[in-house]
Amino acid sequence: MKPQMDNLISFISAADKGSFSAAAKELKKSQASVSIAIQNLEIDLGFELFNRNKKYPVLTDKGEKVLKNTKLMMSHYNDFIHQSRVIESISDVKIRIGIDPLVCSEKVTDILCEFSDRYPMVDLFIMQQNSKLLYKEIIENKLDFAIGLFAGLDKLNCEFVSAFHMQSSWVASPNYKDGNVSNISLTSMASSRLLTPIDLNYSSMNEMNFATQIWCVEDIHTILSFCRSGIGICHLPNFVTKRDLNEDRLKKVSFAFNQLNNEHWVASILWPKNKKLSNKLNWIQNKISEIEFI
Repeated sequence: MKPQMDNLISFISAADKGSFSAAAKELKKSQASVSIAIQNLEIDLGFELFNRNKKYPVLTDKGEKVLKNTKLMMSHYNDFIHQSRVIESISDVKIRIGIDPLVCSEKVTDILCEFSDRYPMVDLFIMQQNSKLLYKEIIENKLDFAIGLFAGLDKLNCEFVSAFHMQSSWVASPNYKDGNVSNISLTSMASSRLLTPIDLNYSSMNEMNFATQIWCVEDIHTILSFCRSGIGICHLPNFVTKRDLNEDRLKKVSFAFNQLNNEHWVASILWPKNKKLSNKLNWIQNKISEIEFI
């Protein structure tokens, strides 16, 4: 049983208008063609939809049931047509974005939430990896767009713009070094372990290389867990450590031998070489670039 769409439309019109002639006028067809369409639908279904013994056709009990289901189906069909036309009009059906967790602050997620409201028909694929892996995905054209910490990487292989600054601090467990994390001396640093989430040549690490050990731990949750446990001191964006600092699980570290207390990192945006950003990606870039400090 495969009822034809034209037959269903004729049936709905005849039921709503109360006669085959009125339906024919609405549909700009002959009365005979409407009558044949409804007869064919009745043959497909195996039962009569109208009682034709009166002056005007009257829906049977089964006909009333079918009318409700048919109208519901047509409503879904009309929605399908509308959504298909919307999809036809958009250039990006799916966008692939990479975000380093170290830059994924509340401001960034708010922008993506705003994007979902503005472009509800666009699917987002979001990859969260460290910046080096995101850079590789961009070079291989596996991502359309990436936000991360790309200092020290060869940005000639892709399109690149600076985005926003992130304030960062060195932090440690309140029990680290017996709680003495203020004005740490060079001697104390020589026996300290540094925990860093990125292997980049940013200024603070250059000045701290004389520490006994440096652990590069890419996962934020793992490095925070190590730091809370007193394994070492770590350097992270302030938005990452804010809750731990407020709940006294961590405290800020200061040094007696330099001015590292107000360090900041610069987040950047990458996309594949010689590729022009679509309107939607351009919207995200502009919004991200409006962020000044995190």
